[in-house]
Amino acid sequence: MYRQCTSEKAAAQQRQFEAALQEMLKERLFEEISISELCRYTGLSRKTFYRLYDAKADVVYAMIDHAILEGESFVPDESVGPGGMHKFLAYWRSRHDLLDVMKRNRISTLLSQQAVIHVMTEAPELMRSFGAENREHGRDLMVFYISAIFSLVLDWHHRGYDRSIDELSQTIMEL
Repeated sequence: MYRQCTSEKAAAQQRQFEAALQEMLKERLFEEISISELCRYTGLSRKTFYRLYDAKADVVYAMIDHAILEGESFVPDESVGPGGMHKFLAYWRSRHDLLDVMKRNRISTLLSQQAVIHVMTEAPELMRSFGAENREHGRDLMVFYISAIFSLVLDWHHRGYDRSIDELSQTIMEL
């Protein structure tokens, strides 16, 4: 588990670890990277690492969660069409670097998993918007749709963004 930062300094250190791990994952697999190497790469101590994280995998979870949060405030350029789905797709296309290292390390499924957790924690009222007859059914529908959308985004990335944002947005909205 990673800690919610209570100071700007701790948040900056957490971002340093995330950026360093993402950079290291471009050349090496996750299993090959030690906490000591990650600390050396950032210039931060193991004590600082363990003040922020319980384990190396927690850096990945923090990296994904922060990317999801960052996407909420993303402002695409004017060439991106209107609507929330266009913005969502433009953001994830802009984060191809993160998606690349996730694909290379076979951890892409963590993206949809963390997105589901994020929505259930931050926007539980969305379950009602699915028109389900009960809370559990609404939850199931939300998990299904969020997972499906992220699966499409990951497939789009894996295929080299072979469709335009408009085309994929239209497909998602039809589903």
